Order: sequence, then structure tokens, then C-alpha cells
Amino acid sequence: MGGFSFRLEKVLHYRAHLEKKVRLQLGEAVTRLKDQESLIRHLNSRRAGAAQGLAEERSRGISVGRDRIHTAFLRRLTEELAEAHGELEKRRERLELLKSLLRLAAMKKKSLESLKEEQLRRFIEKAERMEQKLLDEFVVTRRERQNP
Repeated sequence: MGGFSFRLEKVLHYRAHLEKKVRLQLGEAVTRLKDQESLIRHLNSRRAGAAQGLAEERSRGISVGRDRIHTAFLRRLTEELAEAHGELEKRRERLELLKSLLRLAAMKKKSLESLKEEQLRRFIEKAERMEQKLLDEFVVTRRERQNP
């Protein structure tokens, strides 16, 4: 009786590869999400500083042209923040999709691993039965030789 071989070993390796690939993509998605959150914090801080600066200048008196420049800058920062929040939402959705894909890939790999373990268990049981059968035959043959 030869050694144990799992017919679907290549499929199992492929599924493990897919799981690893999705896990790496998930890590990259988490990094991109954190980067986007950092950008939003930076834009919020910048906008708050610009709004405070405009308020201070208005309290001291500001020209109409300068006020328009500050207002346009604040409007642009607000637009950038809206775009950044939209991108953040897309990245969150991507992250959730990758989490689902990872769960699915892990489940598929685990099902093959379970099948492999079950087949190995059956192989070992069969080998033990064959070994016991050979030992029994050996004992019977030996007794027959001793008692003609």
C-alpha cells in the first residue's frame, strides 16, 4: 500500500494562494482607508484654521477682494472635504467587500482541508486494518507450521 496522497492537493494550494492574495488586498485596503481618514483630518484642520483666520481678519476689517479670496478658499476646502468623504465611503465599501471575499476564500480552503483530513483518517484506518490482517495471517501461518 503506497503513501497517502490527496487528489485535490493542487486545488488546496490554489485556494490557500487565493486566501493569501485577498488577505494582502485587505491589508492594503485598510492602509488606504487610514490614509483617507488622515487626509480628512488634515483638511478639516486646514479648513478650521482658514475659517478662524477669515473671522479674525473680518473682525479687524478686510477688503472685499481679500474676503472673496478667503471665501473661495474655504469653499474649495469644503468641496475637497466632500470629495474626500465620498472617497472614504468607497474605500469602506471596498474593505467590506474584501472582508466578505476573505471569509469566502477561507471557508472554501477550510472545506478542502477538512476533506483532506477525513481522507487521511480513512487511509490510516485502512492501513491499520491491513497491518492487523497481515499480523493475523502471520500468526495463523506460524501456528499451522508448528502444528502440522
